[in-house]
Amino acid sequence: MPELDFSNENSLYATHGLHSYAAKCPPHLVKYGLRYFSKPGERVLDPMVGSGTTLVEARLMGRHAVGYDIDPLARLIAEVKSTPIEDVRIEEAYETVTKRVSRDLKHLRSATVSHALKARATPPNFPNRDYWFCPEVLETLSILSSHIQSVSTDRVVRNFLFVAFSSLILAKTSVANARDIIHSRHHFFEHAESPNVMRRFETRVARMRSQMAEFRNKVQNLPRTTIEARIGDARSLKVHHESFDLVFSSPPYATALDYPRAHFLAVPWLKRSTGVNFDEYWANASRYIGSERGRLPSGFKVDSRLKHLDISCSILEKLSVDSPSRAKLIQRYFVDMDNVMRRINSILKQRRHAIIVVCPSHIRKTIVPTHEVLAEIAFHHGLNLKHSHTRTINKQRRLLPYLKKAFGKRMDLEYVLIFQKQ
Repeated sequence: MPELDFSNENSLYATHGLHSYAAKCPPHLVKYGLRYFSKPGERVLDPMVGSGTTLVEARLMGRHAVGYDIDPLARLIAEVKSTPIEDVRIEEAYETVTKRVSRDLKHLRSATVSHALKARATPPNFPNRDYWFCPEVLETLSILSSHIQSVSTDRVVRNFLFVAFSSLILAKTSVANARDIIHSRHHFFEHAESPNVMRRFETRVARMRSQMAEFRNKVQNLPRTTIEARIGDARSLKVHHESFDLVFSSPPYATALDYPRAHFLAVPWLKRSTGVNFDEYWANASRYIGSERGRLPSGFKVDSRLKHLDISCSILEKLSVDSPSRAKLIQRYFVDMDNVMRRINSILKQRRHAIIVVCPSHIRKTIVPTHEVLAEIAFHHGLNLKHSHTRTINKQRRLLPYLKKAFGKRMDLEYVLIFQKQ
């Protein structure tokens, strides 16, 4: 049995620490999957790529890879993390942007302010904006994002600066009036003094440039591979039949994370790079796998698509006794993952492997053995479970808070499920 805990390993090498992201898959775990279940030059798919750990590791190990995610900010981060960028290009754009911002901030305090500057200093409109940000931070963020949008540079360099911008907000120590903002249960926290946005931006970009330089140095002598981050729904990917040698993914937990709520304070400024405005982003929130949002049918009955699955039905029936609403949410998650596993089977080449990393859940103190459910679903779609490994989750690296009284004992094990297509 392989040792998969990686508790003493550095997980922030190369670009893995470029941007905070909830429930990231450890890079060493992806490296293990790529090493033992694919070869250099083969094609790897991550249908729920998140912040791009699989793509970065694929680049470092000489595999071609495609990652899909329904979240536009995830796609943006994944693309930047997995694309080597020459530092001189970053420096040129960064210097131009910061000089223009410095000039604007100086003029903003003068007696006369131009209409153009007023426009740049006007923040986008989104719910509770003034609750989450103080006025000075709003002005500076608006001016900074405006100049990142308008700077003359390559798209990937602009996106690098926007990822740095996003990381000022979606951070453990955020420029927003919030704590625990990485996950979706953040709460209000008023700074003793207004955060210096540009000083933090300078520090953040310097660190990111160092990380990108390390990544670029690691890949510069490797065979060139194609790495792509795309917008896509894992339940209905438009991908050619049997076109990948390996699938590696860590799906969202059931009802544990609300990524749109976690990201909504950064998204309003990123339309140029994400391709969506805030209203479009927010309207799509109920479509995320594992979401608690959206309308559910009245009453509870087991979905016909799951009736042949004994473990799934047993869990749902048990949940429905205490909480029909929770049972309906978990059932939607099971149905979504049924569609995901069906697509994985179609996409994967014969006799090749799919590695899925999952964690069991407590739903109102009822244990949901997600690993057993997914194994049952996968088998129905022609994916046989060949190996199931457990790994201990490093408590020191968790980004999510936990309410033990409400949810019961916290799960400490994660399951690495290795399926083979028959």
